[in-house]
This record gives sequence, structure tokens and C-alpha cells, in this order.
Amino acid sequence: MLRSAALTVGTALLTPWTAAQEARGVQEVKKGLQLGLTTYQIGSKWTVPELIEFLPRLGLLGLEIRTDLGYTHGIELDRPKAVRTETAKRFADSRVTLVGVACGERYDSPDAAVLARAIERTKELMQFCADLGAPGLRIFPDNFHADIPQEKTLEQIADSLKKLAPTADSLGIELRLEAHGSVGLLPNLENIAKAVNHPKVRVMLNSDLRDIRGAGLSANLEMVKPYLAGVHHIHDLTATAYTESKFYETQFAFLKKIEWNGFCLLEIDDKPDNAARFAELAKQKRRWDEIMTSI
Repeated sequence: MLRSAALTVGTALLTPWTAAQEARGVQEVKKGLQLGLTTYQIGSKWTVPELIEFLPRLGLLGLEIRTDLGYTHGIELDRPKAVRTETAKRFADSRVTLVGVACGERYDSPDAAVLARAIERTKELMQFCADLGAPGLRIFPDNFHADIPQEKTLEQIADSLKKLAPTADSLGIELRLEAHGSVGLLPNLENIAKAVNHPKVRVMLNSDLRDIRGAGLSANLEMVKPYLAGVHHIHDLTATAYTESKFYETQFAFLKKIEWNGFCLLEIDDKPDNAARFAELAKQKRRWDEIMTSI
């Protein structure tokens, strides 16, 4: 009863899905920057039908699924092919574009067996993406280690991605190396992407305040421009650190200037119930619209 009441209150915050939108039904193809969601945190407790229902009403038409964490949507590597096919059809028949899958595989381990398993599992996850109709897989670099020269770690990560690139190419999957961990500074990711030199290995922004360091945000973005992925992660658009530094105005203006087309995916702390989740995402959408209007 409490869950039902919460859903009723929360649903009232959603924008009505009009008959005209229902008639269109299919996914809308747009250019430029678009707003979407990654299910890490908000989204983790929603089923696939709920995600497909809720997101268009919140103005979010792109979705990245976080796998490996046992989330309610149940999109996991161990699911049989038939379930993958059914899930792909659900999204294809909806207004929500499944833009990718996010996993936690990384390529920094000094343990050869751990590294080999990460590479093999990444290949499995790329096939998983292909079965789902998801065009990209988010991966991590990830950390430097105290007793290992940083250059060696960077070289190991690049070599791992070189081994993965042929599979990515054959399956049509974009490998998205996210700015994450101590390796994840944009100059390091540029070095890795340049060493791999493959169109299916791309750099995924994580809207990290560290990106301001050194030469500054604009210069660091320019550095990775040739390698940018088709989606990026963004965080709380209303947070003081971002608003005071005009971080998102700078990043989005840069992406707009270079005519980048893709989804910026909200990664927002989860809330206690749907009413609070909808209110938070509506707030983020308003701030997004404000920034888009200003740049």
C-alpha cells in the first residue's frame, strides 16, 4: 500500500505522455547534445518496463545500463540469449534508446591472471552489448600502483585495449574508456587512445572536476577531442562546485562547438522513493535546459 501511494504521488510529477507521442512510438533521432540517464544510483531500482515508461516523461531519451551489480532491471551477463533478445526488442519498440552498457572491467592489475580474465570478460560483455542492441561498453583504465612505473601501467592498459579492438570492430561496439581512477586524467587517456589508435576505442568524459587541472578544462578537452566517445557521464548539474566554476557551461559549449552528437548521461545519487527520484531528475532537466539555452 505504501509503495502504491508513493508511485501515485511520484507519477503525478511526470510529464504526460501525449497521444501524439504515443503514436510516434519509435525512438526520435536528434543531433547535438541530448540528456539521458545511467542506471548507476538513480535507476538502479527500476525494472526495464519502468525505465521505458518513466524516462520519456522526464525528458530523458537515452539510457545506459549498469550491469554486474544485481540491479532491479536484471540486465546481466549470465542472462540467456532469449532474454537478451527480448530486452533488445523492448527498447527498440520504445522511445528510449539503449545507448550502452556500463561495466567495471579494468586493465591496470599487475596480476597477469586477473588482467587476462578482465580482457576475456570484456569480450563477453561486448557480445552482450551486441545482443542487446547497445552500441557501446563503458570500461575503466583504472589506478596506478605504488611499485610500478606509471608509464608501464599506461602501456599495459593500451596493450590490453589493442587486444580488445578487433572484437569491438567486428561486433560494431564502441569501447568507452571512462575518466576514472588515478589513471583517469584526460592527458593520460589521450596517451592511451593515441597508443591504441583504433576508431572503436574512445575516451568517455566523467565530468570530473580534476579535468580543470593543469592547462584548464578547455585545453584538456581539446586534447582528447579526436577520441571522444558517443556518450559521456555528467553529475549533479546544480552542485556548487560545478556552478561556481561554470564547468558544465564550458564542457557543453565545447561539445556543441565541435558538433559532437550524443547523450550526456546523468549519474545522480539515489533517493528514498519515486516521488523524490522524479523530483530530482526534473530539477536536473530544468538546469540542463537553462545551460543549453545559455551556450
